[in-house]
Amino acid sequence: MKLLITNHWLKKLGGSETFTYTLVKAAKEFGFDVDLFTNHAGIVSERIEKDFGVKQQLSDSYDLILANHNSTIKHCVNRGPIIQTCHGIFPQLEQPSEWAQAHVAISEEVKNHLVNLLGFNRPIKVILNAVDTNRFKDRTVLAPRIRSVLSLSHSDVLNKQLHAIFTRKGIQFKTLNKYKNPVWEVQKEIWQNDLVVSLGRGAYEALACGRPVLVIDHRPYIKKTLADGMVTPQNIDEYVKCNFSGRYRNHQPALPQFITRELELYNDNNQIYYRQWAVENVNYITNFQKYIDLWKTL
Repeated sequence: MKLLITNHWLKKLGGSETFTYTLVKAAKEFGFDVDLFTNHAGIVSERIEKDFGVKQQLSDSYDLILANHNSTIKHCVNRGPIIQTCHGIFPQLEQPSEWAQAHVAISEEVKNHLVNLLGFNRPIKVILNAVDTNRFKDRTVLAPRIRSVLSLSHSDVLNKQLHAIFTRKGIQFKTLNKYKNPVWEVQKEIWQNDLVVSLGRGAYEALACGRPVLVIDHRPYIKKTLADGMVTPQNIDEYVKCNFSGRYRNHQPALPQFITRELELYNDNNQIYYRQWAVENVNYITNFQKYIDLWKTL
């Protein structure tokens, strides 16, 4: 069966780019003949071709098209049934296209956004971010107390504040910014730390590695710092409804007091729980099957 996967950007590392790589891997393991389309080729599209032999090309027809970003869908019209995955509520690229026959929302928050825009005149299904849980796994054991923290935030302002706070507590602090020091094998960096500061896909990948996540970030499209806080077994199924974005609690914290309070929720015994939650909820093979199931209803 012939499958096309699209993404607006594949020239840099990022959430939807890594998602696309993971989707291609799943499709190949399912036995699909896969093509790739992007408006901006680069490091990720090159990696996809190197690892899976999948090239950037467009055929006349496909059995299924899995499209990320509305900018790619105009190239897919009349080539086959289109399922668009919407990864957020704010960016223009993530808004739903009328040319798609069905939409996937990566969270309940996104689904509600799509329903408000589209109504119920087409299928809308929640499928969480797909993570390669064979690659992102709990290889190292958490320490009884936090020794080091990895921030995946892009915000220099937030990282500077966090660096000062954690340093005062005697905790090592490291940042990985996809725009400044991208690392393909980010799982190795996650394994070396006891806590990850992130949101969205970075949170899922950290949880798959058995790492607790502190959900906080300062994004330009929000123009303020938002936080959910430490992900725990008690709140994980609530925070995921907004894709670990900080918008579930919508908390705008005073950082020193907030960090001190949230760190009290750290529990190294939760490592197995985080890992198991990820395997059950975001495993890339299981979640790809959900796309297949949706396709069969079209």
